Amino acid sequence: MKTFNCSCKDNQILFFESSSCIACHRTVGIDDNFEKVEPFNLNKETGFYYKDGKPEVRYQKCDNHAEYKVCNGMVNMETFEPDEENEDEVLCFACRFNETIPDLTVVEHIPLWKKMETAKRRALYTLKEFCLPLHNTHEDPDNGLSFDFTTDRDVKDHFATKLEDSETVFTGHDCGHITINLAEANEVARSHTKLAMGEQYRTLLGHFRHELGHYYFNILILGFPKKHALCKEYFGDDELDYQAALDRHYKEGSPKDWSKEFISEYATMHPYEDWAETWAHYMHIMDTLETAKNFSITGSTSANKEETEEVEDLNLPQDEYFFSAQTSIKSILDTWIDFSVILNSLNRSMGMNDAYPFVLTEPVRTKLSFIHHAIHDRLDQMPSKPKYKAKNKHKKCKH
Repeated sequence: MKTFNCSCKDNQILFFESSSCIACHRTVGIDDNFEKVEPFNLNKETGFYYKDGKPEVRYQKCDNHAEYKVCNGMVNMETFEPDEENEDEVLCFACRFNETIPDLTVVEHIPLWKKMETAKRRALYTLKEFCLPLHNTHEDPDNGLSFDFTTDRDVKDHFATKLEDSETVFTGHDCGHITINLAEANEVARSHTKLAMGEQYRTLLGHFRHELGHYYFNILILGFPKKHALCKEYFGDDELDYQAALDRHYKEGSPKDWSKEFISEYATMHPYEDWAETWAHYMHIMDTLETAKNFSITGSTSANKEETEEVEDLNLPQDEYFFSAQTSIKSILDTWIDFSVILNSLNRSMGMNDAYPFVLTEPVRTKLSFIHHAIHDRLDQMPSKPKYKAKNKHKKCKH
C-alpha cells in the first residue's frame, strides 16, 4: 500500500487509514473515487467540506466516519445518490458494500467493526488498482458484492460463549455475498482458532482476500467455458462434491506432501479453495511489494556482497506498470522470493514469527501465474497443459 501526503507546509505523510493530519489537524479521508487519501477543508458556514482549490464541490463525512470513526470515507455530495430505502443515510464508496453491520448496541463491537472496515478497505483498494469489476448490490443486483459483519457469540468473553437465539455465523462466500464473523477481528479468538487448526497464517485481511477470491472466480472464470476448462487443468475439477471434500479434509487431513503443490493445507481441500487461497496470496504479494516500492526499500539477500559494494534497489516493477498486464509475473515472484527473506528477517529481529512462512514451489508459482493472467484477461497466454499440474485429490467424489 502506498502512502500519501498532506498539502500543509509540513507535507505530512498520510497513511491509508489516516482520518486527520497530525501536523495541520485537518480532516483527512478518501473520496468516492477511492484513489488517494487527502486533506479536506471545513466550510463552517455550510458545514460541508471541500478539497484544496475546489470550494464549489461539497463533501460530507461518511456516516460511519462521523458517528463511529470506523472509516475515513468522504462522500461527494454533488454525485451521491441516496439509497431509496435509507434516504437519510450517507455512506462512502467502501461502506456502501455493507449489507449487515454488527449490533452497535454492544459497544465492544465498535472497535472490532473498525478493524473489519480497515481490512475491507485495503482489500477493495487493491482490487480497484487492478481495475477489476467492483460494484455493490445496489449498482449491480445480479453480480454485485456485499458484506455481512455479524456474530453468534459473546464479545465479552472473547467469543467463547454462544449467544442465545442466534444462528451460527460462518465466514464464507455465497453468490457475491461475503460473511465475516466478527470474532475474526478479536485477537484472542482468532489466535485460539489459528492454534486449534494448526494454521501458519490467519489474519482478518487474509479472510477478506480469500473470500473475495471466491467472488472473482464467479466473475472471471465461471460462465466462460474455455476459461473454466483451462482453470480446471491448473486447479482441478471445482465441480466435484464440495461437502464430501470438506468432510474428508477435516476427517483425514491434508496429504503429507501437500507443500509440493499447494500454497497451504486448506488449499488441498477442494479446487475451489485452492483457487481462493492462491488468489489471496497473489493479493498479499502485490500489496506488500507496492508497500516496499513506496518506501524505496533496498537490500540484498546475497551473503557474498562486499561491504563496500553499493547495494542496488530491489528489482521491483515500476510504479506505473505495477498492476499492469505488461508486468512480468516471473519478475514479480522472483522479487517476492528475495524480499520475503528480508521481510522475515526483519520480523525475527523483533522476536516475531515469520511474516510470510510459505514456500513458492514451481507448481504454486504456476497457479499464481494463472491468477495473474486471469486478472488481466490474458489466459490465452497460458499453455493448455501446464508443466506442473495439480494432482486431483478428489476423484472419488460424486456430484
